[in-house]
Amino acid sequence: MRRKSFEEMRCPIARGLDLVGEGWSMLILRDALRGRRRFEEFQKGLPITPTTLTRKLDDLVRAGMLERRRYSEHPPRDEYVPTAQGEDFRPVLRALYSWGEKHAPPQKKPGSRR
Repeated sequence: MRRKSFEEMRCPIARGLDLVGEGWSMLILRDALRGRRRFEEFQKGLPITPTTLTRKLDDLVRAGMLERRRYSEHPPRDEYVPTAQGEDFRPVLRALYSWGEKHAPPQKKPGSRR
């Protein structure tokens, strides 16, 4: 099920959310900005299905946040590199990190002392 597009809205926040306003996309961008490039690296670091990861990587490439670069012809394999637009998202992730540190602390696990 596709969500409603915000691309026609006047608000820049709404248009920005249309590009990356979904959790997996932001986590993939976070990892790409930390140096992960290959499908296997993203999959190893995130609890995401291969189908969802493929779809989200394609979405981020279409949105101009990541660039697909071929690193192997046989078999064909691509890596995903942040574009200038993707790099410009870094302060957004930093702000979300800071906000999460302050307002969304880790949940206590049953039996833990934290």
